[in-house]
Amino acid sequence: MLRADLYEKSIPINTYISSSDFRACGFHTREEFLNKLRSGQLKPSHCKIARKRFLSLLWAAKPDEILPEIEVLQLPNPGPTGLFPINQPKKDSPILVSGNSKLTGEVLTAILSTTLSPFWYMVVDTDGHTVDMAIVYEVLTADRVMQVLAREKADQIAPESTLFLPGFAAMIRDNLAEQSGRSVKVGPVCAAELPVFFGKTDWKLA
Repeated sequence: MLRADLYEKSIPINTYISSSDFRACGFHTREEFLNKLRSGQLKPSHCKIARKRFLSLLWAAKPDEILPEIEVLQLPNPGPTGLFPINQPKKDSPILVSGNSKLTGEVLTAILSTTLSPFWYMVVDTDGHTVDMAIVYEVLTADRVMQVLAREKADQIAPESTLFLPGFAAMIRDNLAEQSGRSVKVGPVCAAELPVFFGKTDWKLA
């Protein structure tokens, strides 16, 4: 099987590892800690940091621990669109924006299964393209996000929620913020970065 590129190498893992992290595992440098983490030889029991913190760093350093194997497809594979609740979200829970490729949905479902935190998962009609290709073909746009917000009555059920765009969609942030009147932030390119990106407060591990 030819595996799809899920952009694991885009994760800026060094920015997430603090000196207290690698020292708690008995290392003097970030590089030593990271090499051991990526080798698969380092276990939570070897460190004096919380297991959930360890796992979020492990997944960012070694994404294949959490990402499903996705086969490269030659054609778009569209799935349903809408605003889906994850873990009983409230009116101010974050809204994760993505496209309606079934492959993208499979990846995000795997990542979201690791958290107990509440989110809204917004799936925009990108004609079945993955996010990277949706940007190339200009089908992940502020207008299309606004269509889902309106259709799903997001102003009623999630009026205080911040929109989090996938990293590839950074170019539509300003336009979307202007049209929606909401706070719009740019998240990671690779979904495996989400747990460490949101941190222990906003991504409580299951």
